[in-house]
Amino acid sequence: MNILIIYQFCTFGGVERAILNRARTFRKHHQNVNISVGYLHDYGALDSFQAYIRTNQLQDCLSAFLIQKNALPDLRQYDFVFNIDTPQIFKRTVYASNMFIECHTPTFKNRQYLETLPENIRGILVPSNAFRSILVEEFQRLPPVFVLPNPITEDFFDIPLSIQDRIFSATPLAYLARVDDGLKNFSETASIFELFGNDKHIMFAVVGRGAGDVHLVSSLESRKILGKTFLRNQIDFDAAPAFVGMIKKHRGMFISSSKAESFGLSAAEFISAGVPVLLSDIGPHKELVNNDERFIYPLGDIHSAKDKIIEILNRWDEASKTMESYGQKFRGDSFITAWQEFLNLNSN
Repeated sequence: MNILIIYQFCTFGGVERAILNRARTFRKHHQNVNISVGYLHDYGALDSFQAYIRTNQLQDCLSAFLIQKNALPDLRQYDFVFNIDTPQIFKRTVYASNMFIECHTPTFKNRQYLETLPENIRGILVPSNAFRSILVEEFQRLPPVFVLPNPITEDFFDIPLSIQDRIFSATPLAYLARVDDGLKNFSETASIFELFGNDKHIMFAVVGRGAGDVHLVSSLESRKILGKTFLRNQIDFDAAPAFVGMIKKHRGMFISSSKAESFGLSAAEFISAGVPVLLSDIGPHKELVNNDERFIYPLGDIHSAKDKIIEILNRWDEASKTMESYGQKFRGDSFITAWQEFLNLNSN
């Protein structure tokens, strides 16, 4: 089976990680699926993406390339074409009979294209039940909406709890995402961190595009937490398990104050590794932790977040075991089951 995925831009973001995880899961479960990913623009990550494909010997099932202007490949050679939030190509694909939308954008205005989809769109794929509910409520005349969850690879489930080779003397609170004050709401996360500014046993690890921005550094300095914050602007696709493992060996946890998500891939990776999380109380986050209020805090209530972080760290072993239990739903077999259901409903 041949699949083409079309996406606007190649970054070090969640879409690329989800595609890589999907390819590895297909291969692990002996699915004869070949994925080609065509990008309209490279935002500096395509070389790393292609290097990951080679390093992990995925060339037989995954490839990535730039689509030259007005030069889409022949769509008839693919069993399915998945357009990920790239409406600017609609006019060039209006005659394709194998076209589906994948909607991953948590940004309300960026998904308004769903209001007027071309008639040839056969369905919409989304990564979570919570996000499906959001779309069905927002748009009244959608084609069928299918949930195809993001699988998490075995690298994360296999991360051991080892106190050897510890780097830090303090316990890290981790952030892994684009650093912005929009939907990712990093300023709220920083405000939570600031509440631990005088706690010598707590430090912060911030990884994501924008972490090296001079304005962020100045903000952390004004909050008087720069000196106890590990900053890394971005990490390659294959480095995420090592970062999660570093947080785990220090018995740390992951924090997300996002205002909106379609899934929450970073949180799912930490959960799968048995690393406790504290997440803002949005629908997709609640779904990740099975609506367990111990790991959810009311968006905007930083003092509630602080109290829950203290409780989680004090009962870290118990929280870790709970995470391992919740993480089982992210294993590859759950993705393959959803994929087979999709095929049964949509194969010609």
